Amino acid sequence: MTSTDEQDFRDMEQIADLLLRRLQETLSAEEEAFLDKWLSEQSPASREFYTQATTWPVIEQELQRFNAIDDATAGIMMQEWLKVKQPARRVLWPYWAAAAAVILFIGAGIWYMNRPAGDQPPAMPMAERYRNEILPGGDKALLQLADGSTIVLDSTKSGSLALQGNTRILKNDQGEIVYKAGRDVQPVYNKISTPRGGQYTITLPDGTRVWLNASTTLRYPTAFTGNERIVELSGEAYFEVAQDANRHFRVQTNTSGHQPLNITVLGTSFNVQAYTDEPAQTTTLLTGKVSVGAGSQAVVLQPGRKAVLDKTAAGFNVQAADTAAALAWKEGFIYMQDADLAEIMRQISRWYDVDIVFEGNVTKQFDGKIPRDTKLTTVLKALESTGWVQFKVVGKTVTVYPTDQTTN
Repeated sequence: MTSTDEQDFRDMEQIADLLLRRLQETLSAEEEAFLDKWLSEQSPASREFYTQATTWPVIEQELQRFNAIDDATAGIMMQEWLKVKQPARRVLWPYWAAAAAVILFIGAGIWYMNRPAGDQPPAMPMAERYRNEILPGGDKALLQLADGSTIVLDSTKSGSLALQGNTRILKNDQGEIVYKAGRDVQPVYNKISTPRGGQYTITLPDGTRVWLNASTTLRYPTAFTGNERIVELSGEAYFEVAQDANRHFRVQTNTSGHQPLNITVLGTSFNVQAYTDEPAQTTTLLTGKVSVGAGSQAVVLQPGRKAVLDKTAAGFNVQAADTAAALAWKEGFIYMQDADLAEIMRQISRWYDVDIVFEGNVTKQFDGKIPRDTKLTTVLKALESTGWVQFKVVGKTVTVYPTDQTTN
């Protein structure tokens, strides 16, 4: 997205927010005056269009069309930016993404409808390309106890699950796993693993909370008895570490194809992404201070910074972090910021438990965010609305095509 495009989008995003909140009757007097002034500066045709289009009946009509979206209407609703606001109390979440998109991209939709027919992506029957629906992931995980036995957490009722030494494992009413530590002299180790299409939250024996993304494994002791609190991670997790000035908390990564990371903290919150299929491991700090090491190298992060260690790099690249992007998965979004399609499809593969096949090369970059509780076909159609890419879904395989290539 160029700087001009980005500024245009920011302006339109602000107006879209005001238009939608006018419908919800939540505008302040100052905001109402600002919106009226903006509308007065538009052409008469544009003012009439915005007045007619930004009404609940029209939005409801667009929502219905979105459920059976085709290549042309996709451009009207999303165009090339896929931004979604936080849900408002007066609009139910399943409708919010599309409702915001309808308003936000009305202007882009006019352009899309009037552009030359030759610029539009080739028409292909939706039924041929989307042969089945795939639902989003959810709270799924497998807990492995010290003796090797396992508990399927997503199908287990709340209450006491097991006793490991003197430490009791509970599943609370929110579906999270909580360890109630006893006085274990010789703690044993447990392991929690999320599959593709899974996520889970766990509270460790010291009170540290950990959110696990899809395809993630965390190994940890049932009680922290030494001078350090050490856990092992493969995948992606967000940590809120319990304060303990006498014992460092340490995360060690064990990811095939990457150097092991050693992340040391006292009490802080941070995100670690360490997937085998990602080109780099990334540690993003939100609060506190952490030391991130690999081999003989180590860097100290301040809040709002991230340490990136590429598979082929000699050392860390420390840079400013987009913390909203780093935590988007935890907040329920698929996030794109100057993201290439391969990066986006890796997220989709992990969350929707699908295999990705590329037939051709799409070099464009994408910006935006889409709720992770959205069905896969809706996500793919939103991406298709850019006019850059098309998809074919058969079973658990998603094939990716440039728009100038015919699918079979």
